[in-house]
Amino acid sequence: MMKLVLVDDQALVQQGVATLLEMSGAFKVVATFESGQSLKDWLGEHPSGCDLVLLDFHMPGQDGIETLKSLKPALRTPVVFLSTFADAALSREARRNGASGWLAKSVEITELVSALQAVATGEQVFPALSHHPQDWDLSVREFEVARCLVAGMTNQQIADQCCLSLGTVKNYTSNLFSKLEVANRAQAIAALRERGIS
Repeated sequence: MMKLVLVDDQALVQQGVATLLEMSGAFKVVATFESGQSLKDWLGEHPSGCDLVLLDFHMPGQDGIETLKSLKPALRTPVVFLSTFADAALSREARRNGASGWLAKSVEITELVSALQAVATGEQVFPALSHHPQDWDLSVREFEVARCLVAGMTNQQIADQCCLSLGTVKNYTSNLFSKLEVANRAQAIAALRERGIS
């Protein structure tokens, strides 16, 4: 039975996933946390305490990818993201930073168990990358700006939301327009929605 640590800031999700994984008989959830910092503290005290880490992306203070960056390369344990967003750009960013998988929270428990077992044998599981062209590649920051654009935010609102300068936001939106091959904000929003960003 594999020892697993689960990190998610939503208590209900955390408890539900932990219960379902333990009921599968394949995993023992040895610890649950609500933040990346708590995970780092625990791993510092229990460096060999688990076989696999299941990590949420959106968390207070530090998102999942920032947490992963702070843990690697010292961490030898496979890390799999379980996120609301089954996004190719975020999946690619996670993989670049050493994650072993990125799964949507909408996944069936049988698929989740199978994917985690595959990761435990050394495989990588990134379903979102199997049907997205390689050239559609946003950084985490570009993805955040893209979501703000779709939400109808102005550049100033995006700057405030993402803690960026107005000039930096303009650079990100310009890069997005280029990658999307569009000329204006309205076209960018339409193109982003077509790609499932909301």
